[in-house]
Amino acid sequence: MASKPNVARVYSCFASGSDSTVTLIEVSISPGIPTFSVIGLCDSSIRESEGRLRSAFKSAGFTMPKGHITIGISPAYMRKTGSGFDLAMALGILFASGQLYLPPDSKIYAEGELTLGGELKGTPGACLRLKKARDMDFDYKLIPQSECGSAGITGFRGQGINGLFELSGIFDGNQYKETAFEYEPASESDEFIDISLLKGQEKTKRALLISAAGFHNILLMGSPGSGKTMAGRILSGLLPKLNPDELSDVFSLIELVEGDASKISYERPVRMIGPNITVGKLIGNALTLSPGEMALANKGILFADELPLYKSEVLDFLRYPLEERKVHLMKRGNLYSFDTNFIFLGTGNPCKCGLMYEKGNKCRCTANEVRKYLSKINGPFLDRIDLFSEMRSVSGKDMASIYTDESKGESLEYRKIVERCWQTAHERYGGDNLNATFPEEDIRDSMRIPENVVKYASELSDKGFFSARGFTRILRVARTIADINESSDVSVEDIAEAAQFRIRGF
Repeated sequence: MASKPNVARVYSCFASGSDSTVTLIEVSISPGIPTFSVIGLCDSSIRESEGRLRSAFKSAGFTMPKGHITIGISPAYMRKTGSGFDLAMALGILFASGQLYLPPDSKIYAEGELTLGGELKGTPGACLRLKKARDMDFDYKLIPQSECGSAGITGFRGQGINGLFELSGIFDGNQYKETAFEYEPASESDEFIDISLLKGQEKTKRALLISAAGFHNILLMGSPGSGKTMAGRILSGLLPKLNPDELSDVFSLIELVEGDASKISYERPVRMIGPNITVGKLIGNALTLSPGEMALANKGILFADELPLYKSEVLDFLRYPLEERKVHLMKRGNLYSFDTNFIFLGTGNPCKCGLMYEKGNKCRCTANEVRKYLSKINGPFLDRIDLFSEMRSVSGKDMASIYTDESKGESLEYRKIVERCWQTAHERYGGDNLNATFPEEDIRDSMRIPENVVKYASELSDKGFFSARGFTRILRVARTIADINESSDVSVEDIAEAAQFRIRGF
């Protein structure tokens, strides 16, 4: 005999920004003229669920009960959006009307959108929701079959279903089977541009290694054809692959925008932007709480090509996320935050003709023309850059050696160094902090920088080599150089090398 509770309770979840909130859906059915109301600050996509539910019930062999149907979704003070509550509402109605047996004292989690034919579809933000529900104590956890890939990424355990027609077997036939979902990321290629192809660019090769080893922002300026864009692609090959927790965090945001599980891999994200990028595309959409390019680059690289051609407001806006490693969206008075913990890699020409660094005085730009061309890359923005390297055209001899030199695999050796440096930093700071991302409180002791070394760095600062903000960044870069050299303490030599990467040739 099916139990007929006055109120049936089912749990679900909704995503808001980079976070999600578990909701309690309560369904009450009382005698009277048939009505259907959803309360709890819900948008139209939720309030319109009656039509989908009515048709889905009929297609799956259930009926929409007569009487007053009231559905409350709490917490009632939070605005909710999306059609992912359909399955939870359907279950609540079927339990409350006695069409399905509700096991006593059972906590049930359900999500998914229903079609008019009773099939169940996934909705954007599955990773964010399933991460939140993963560790909560539910007796039944039902999700759309199409979200099983997202469930596998997050480690969520439950049962995937295709539609309402499976519910009778699960609850009346006791056929619930909680399983761990398998997920295989997209096939990855081991082929990437090797750093050995950067012929004659030893300073840039060293800068790329330091950037990868400490997660430092880097700016490469040089002549057209000197390999700036290639260097950016090389940097991604030096970074360690994502671990399972990082993969979950990265895909949670990519899924909100692209919604395609087949695109995710353990390679760190590289988001390329160009001079036409707007602040809106960088920050995201406040109306839909969709992440922008900065949030999508989290734990990877934001690659900005042709930097001198960007709009001033774009570069000015980048300053805060580069410093705080967060970006904020405001919606209806509420503040939502996304992590922007990426390596910023900027490239560009040093002047309009691009030949400023070439030997033989090839550049014909005047000082005023150079100043005007580079005016958008102002001092406050450059203060957020840890490493600067000039790049010059490849000589004929070096160009020929690209096709004859057999010394490939240098990037693999660099990656081993980077992995060792990351492990050292994790052991030093605890958690997943690296030298560029470790909080600023008392970095001298945490980074093992002797007093005489700090004094030497301050003397360089007094001589005008860098600003107060640059002083801290010099210490961070020097710590990374010491890690590369497998030194326990930062030395004066490490500070001196770090300072060389702060001196700009323009």
